[in-house]
Amino acid sequence: MVEQALSIAQEHEVEINKARCYNIQCSAYLNSSEYEKALDYSLKALALHEVSNDKAGLSSTLNAIGVIYGKRKDHVNALSYYFKALAIREADDDKRGIAITTNNIGNIYQDQNLYDKALEFNERSLHSFTELKDDLGIATSCNNIGLILKYRGDFAAAKKHFKKAYTLFDRIEYTTGLAASCNNLGELLTIQGQFKKARLYIDQALKIAQETSSSYREIQVYENLSNLCEETGDFRGALEYFRKFTDLSRKVFSEESTRNMIQLQVKFETEKKNKETEIYKFRNIKLQSEISERIQIEKELRKHQDQLEELINERTIELKSSYNKLERGFQGTVELISKITELRDPYTSGHQIRVAKLASAIAREMGLPENRIEAAHIASLVHDIGKINVPQEILSKPGTLSDLEMRIIQIHPQAGYSILNEIDFPWPIAEIVREHHEHVDGSGYPQGLKADEILMEARIICVADVIEAMSSHRPYRAVLGLKEAVREITENEGILYDEDVVRACKKVIYEKGFDFNKIQSIESEPDA
Repeated sequence: MVEQALSIAQEHEVEINKARCYNIQCSAYLNSSEYEKALDYSLKALALHEVSNDKAGLSSTLNAIGVIYGKRKDHVNALSYYFKALAIREADDDKRGIAITTNNIGNIYQDQNLYDKALEFNERSLHSFTELKDDLGIATSCNNIGLILKYRGDFAAAKKHFKKAYTLFDRIEYTTGLAASCNNLGELLTIQGQFKKARLYIDQALKIAQETSSSYREIQVYENLSNLCEETGDFRGALEYFRKFTDLSRKVFSEESTRNMIQLQVKFETEKKNKETEIYKFRNIKLQSEISERIQIEKELRKHQDQLEELINERTIELKSSYNKLERGFQGTVELISKITELRDPYTSGHQIRVAKLASAIAREMGLPENRIEAAHIASLVHDIGKINVPQEILSKPGTLSDLEMRIIQIHPQAGYSILNEIDFPWPIAEIVREHHEHVDGSGYPQGLKADEILMEARIICVADVIEAMSSHRPYRAVLGLKEAVREITENEGILYDEDVVRACKKVIYEKGFDFNKIQSIESEPDA
């Protein structure tokens, strides 16, 4: 897909377009934790932006390089590039860019336990997001400031910022941030002895973590619940939650360890057989030469050999069963969703999960068999995965996109197909994802399919996608609302959207009361 974008750039013969294509490639490698390759492409983009004197592209790329160094825990270089980006954005009075970069600088200082400097830059970020009236940015900055104040022992001020973050995250339905602020409030209120209120927030964080399958958040919540029970004298409860904490931590570690060991063995065998002189990575540490990598891999293989053999023996029966095909497909899907969730535009976080819920409800209302309902659900969870090849500045751009930007956006269904086609699903997931922007009158993309040429699951996702997008907050517009979304699919029934799907969707919304399961606020509950 990057090759297609490069082709478009070459047609227009504009250096800035080539730079944007390099940024796309950088995003792809950053997503797969290949930081050296990501850095290489971002530096190429940086050189082109400097030649074309594109200040916006230059500051964006400098910021991206700072992100790469931050991921590698190279704080010195991260701060160097962030400050270069900040200087350009301050000169251009780019308030949004200033808000983003000062937030990034504050996070680096917080990682270094330099709380005074971290607070200075996070407060600048909060001021800029406030001027922009950007609720998500304000909430994120408040949450970061609350953490700094908690570490400094200023619990009253920390609580004030956590509550503001909670209110905003809840209002814009950003569940990832809402879970974080709930967990932070629960931990802080436990320290202050407000146990009843603390339990309400921590329980809400646990509910969100379980609904979104966020194992790492669930681990944090169990730890806070154990501490809360211990503080209130409920030692049985403290022990129960501590066991859940340790069991889930062990499971997550075991899954990651197994995955890493299998990947390690594949790399080792391939390197031995083909005698390639390629530098590999192990646990995000780039080895500098073929010899040092061989030594490191052999050490790790010896260290984990017994554990790996035991795991392989335990799973032999499972690997031989016919159910394995479905399990591998689902495992691949979950991993893809996890990667996208970490790096995607925060404004659309949770979008795919909500689309999946509505698509499943529509499919069930239409009387589709369970296997096709499941196909619609799984495809919905990954329908926008192709957007990893779309630059962040295009995804979050306010206002109308240019023709070139629109053409780049429209690559994402085919990009999603290319990614998912490599996974052995028991359903045509890749084809469904490729067709979810097709219209029944043939006006959609990327193939211009019509009516029955489009898979039914794709027609369902198309409608569910429109309903969710129009009902949610976006950086370039306010929430349009469910009523306006239903009007859109009704007016274009039989033109853009399948008639049977539209009828089923309206029935699900108006007769079955579908509402995307919004979590209610608990701010009105009294303290203990």
